Amino acid sequence: MKLSKEQVEKIAFLILDNLKKKGLIEIKTDEEKVLKKIVDVFLQDLRREDELDREVERILNAHADMIDTHRADYRKMFNMVKNKLAKERGIVL
Repeated sequence: MKLSKEQVEKIAFLILDNLKKKGLIEIKTDEEKVLKKIVDVFLQDLRREDELDREVERILNAHADMIDTHRADYRKMFNMVKNKLAKERGIVL
């Protein structure tokens, strides 16, 4: 995960606070529950991206000989495969 839970909580708080200040949302329930839900969704999305990264690593490792033979740029290949899989699975990066 690229962000710590504390960082995610701070970002979620800032987002919620900003939406309230701009009058874009009106909270009709416990604000802590709303904040917790935002954090949970954010963390779940980060975990999905981590899982996607691990899958891309496995795919590229399985084709390491071909990548070396063709002298392909590993980082470019990683990003291409990751973006393709993300698009297929509806994951927003």
